[in-house]
Amino acid sequence: MHLLLCRKQEELAHITSRWQVLQRSLTPIASPLSIGNRHWSSVMSVSIMDGDDITTSSHRLCFQCGGLGHKTCYCTRNNNDEGKESYKRYKDNRKKNHNHFDKVINWMANSNPQEDHSEHTAIDPLAWLNSQAPTSIDGSCVTQRCLDMHRSKYNDLDKAQRTVFGGTIAQLKARLADRLNVSPEDEGASHWHKQLTRAVELGQPAEFSANNEDEQCIKVYAVEKLQPRCRQLHHLIFHDNSFCAKIRSKLLPSATNSLTTHCMSLGGGPGFDHVSFCIATKFLHDIQPKRSHLLPNRIKTEVYDLYNDDWEPVMESLGECFDDQEHLTMHHVDLRLDLANEAHEQLRSSLQTVDIIIAQFVLHENASFIAKDVEIDGVPQKQIVGVMRDILTMAPAGTIMIITDSANTLFPYLKDAANENGWTYLCAEEQLREEGKRRAYLGPKSFLILEREVYK
Repeated sequence: MHLLLCRKQEELAHITSRWQVLQRSLTPIASPLSIGNRHWSSVMSVSIMDGDDITTSSHRLCFQCGGLGHKTCYCTRNNNDEGKESYKRYKDNRKKNHNHFDKVINWMANSNPQEDHSEHTAIDPLAWLNSQAPTSIDGSCVTQRCLDMHRSKYNDLDKAQRTVFGGTIAQLKARLADRLNVSPEDEGASHWHKQLTRAVELGQPAEFSANNEDEQCIKVYAVEKLQPRCRQLHHLIFHDNSFCAKIRSKLLPSATNSLTTHCMSLGGGPGFDHVSFCIATKFLHDIQPKRSHLLPNRIKTEVYDLYNDDWEPVMESLGECFDDQEHLTMHHVDLRLDLANEAHEQLRSSLQTVDIIIAQFVLHENASFIAKDVEIDGVPQKQIVGVMRDILTMAPAGTIMIITDSANTLFPYLKDAANENGWTYLCAEEQLREEGKRRAYLGPKSFLILEREVYK
């Protein structure tokens, strides 16, 4: 009891000491000041830095009139030059203090590879953060400040990868729209939303062929869906779970030679999935402390689509905008058929060496053909058939499959087929149940990640 009392007294003395330091730092501006007919008390934002140092930031000025002591929403004065200047300074300060990419570069530079790795080994930022989580040493408590500082690094990484993605995809979309001659007015007049919704409801593929009445529609769709389709996969790659860590391990740069990751994109349109992987791969290279000694991973993507002939010209335009035509190719697939069909010769060949298989927003458009009613032991039930079942049966061990979609009605049948063929899986439901909370942030509405551990 005496020992506990002494510890409490020490904690109280420490808090009192810090409060006195804080009071001294606020003394010059603590007294009310008068400006014109207004009376105000300055409010300062205080940040606790390393050690016990306390620093103060500049005063927050009203963006309307440039005055102090009130929020812009409560200001009764007209907007003036002082207000505009205060807003400009505020934005500039935010840009300077919220460059999350630079913050990631800084704390990655202080990271040390594991002892059994060489100096030039690429580091997975999330794996490193997890290894550096504050833990209790010799029974001592972990302070809230340590936890907050560690959590802020996760925030830096999340904001950095999203900012890099947003900037890259915006430039790419502008170039693609210019090359395909697609205007914002064309996007606004697009009727693809209703057609795609109807396709999912019926479980039948949407019409993307040149026989469609609107010859421009496929180009409009490519431009309109570039950002959301690429975003879903890109952000999922940076989720904090063991499956996504294995995906990132296939994208990390190499010190000895430039590795090649073979990807198979089912229903990938003009190459959405390829763009997502390339942006993520470049980000993982650029944040490495020894990036000058590392070679970026090469992504080689084979897109398989029902309307491959119609998508190929659009894919070539996208490859020119992204300056990556060599590693992006187009092939035919019909998910309504079996893998043994003669039209799937290239698919059968590529399946033997594939690393990652992606099926984004395509399976539920073919649900009526992929999941068929069968009778097993006298009990009628749905079962995955056709190309998808053959892929789950024949894919080599170590293959990762990523499925994202607007619904998850097929997922129970896909997981049953996966269990039968030596796959393990993770989906949104498992993440919600893990520790009673979701660990992944703002991913697709529905996702399923599978890894084949054994070949049965």
